[in-house]
Amino acid sequence: MLDNNSFQPAWGLSNPNLQTIVSSVGRKIMKPAWLDGFVQRSERRDIHVQGQHLTAQYDRSSQIDAALVMIIHGWLGSADSSYVLSTAHALQRAGYHVARLTLRDHGGTADLNEGLFHSAMTDEVVAAAQCIMDDFGCNTAGLVGFSMGGNFALRLGKHLPELHTLAICPAISPQHTVEQIAGSVIYERYFMGKWRALWEQKEAAFPELYDFSSMQGLKSIHELTELFIAEHTHFDNLEAYYAAYDLTGNELEGVEATILAALDDPIIPPQHYADLPKTVSVQLTQRGGHTAYIKNWQLESWVDDYARAFFSERLNS
Repeated sequence: MLDNNSFQPAWGLSNPNLQTIVSSVGRKIMKPAWLDGFVQRSERRDIHVQGQHLTAQYDRSSQIDAALVMIIHGWLGSADSSYVLSTAHALQRAGYHVARLTLRDHGGTADLNEGLFHSAMTDEVVAAAQCIMDDFGCNTAGLVGFSMGGNFALRLGKHLPELHTLAICPAISPQHTVEQIAGSVIYERYFMGKWRALWEQKEAAFPELYDFSSMQGLKSIHELTELFIAEHTHFDNLEAYYAAYDLTGNELEGVEATILAALDDPIIPPQHYADLPKTVSVQLTQRGGHTAYIKNWQLESWVDDYARAFFSERLNS
């Protein structure tokens, strides 16, 4: 396993906000040479579980009996997010089968299901993971989740203890994560813009079901979330919604998983990981931003190195 102190960003890349923004935006612009070929070789899998239609991308190893690692993207990302592709490429090159799951409505899939995505949809993601494992004939597998995908990964670890779970900067406390986003004009506008774009896709796909015009005038992520929960979910209020996927306290009791997070994360501060059960190993680095860990100006991520070492220890032994 890599030492927590082994991540040292290159000169000029230490700022946590720069790390976070470069990881998300910069890697869309500075595309690595391997990217196009890797994406073209990927195999799309349509997954039908619990009456829902999800998708995944399979990046198969040349070794038929290789171990499987599944990846879950963050909120409003997709299987083709740059950080997901980077980790998938690193793991596939290391000899693993990789499955990149796209959550409902994400990545241009708003037209596949009538119902709207919300972050408490545990059951269909558990079922999707089981379907993927069946495809590869696996009794066990690795699992990586980023941010909100890290929250999902930890919930999957609770339902599927046979998984070896690695959560990168997971959103342990949803309410506090939203409050943290609301405290930054840049991050709030970024997430609100992407969320509204998703609703536009949903409304275009199902105009007879959805009208999101009442949400267009709202100017804070708090207002947006509150109205979304009231009008488009079964939850009685915002508190009930957050509680449905809050993982603080004893919610992860008995779950064996590893969390990798940074002390300088601008979206999920390290105190969110305090007082978790001892079965959850929390590995904190001094730097890294939010799920970024950009180590050089080629925009390569130390997360890929960490994931390779993590699964080599757990899946190859």
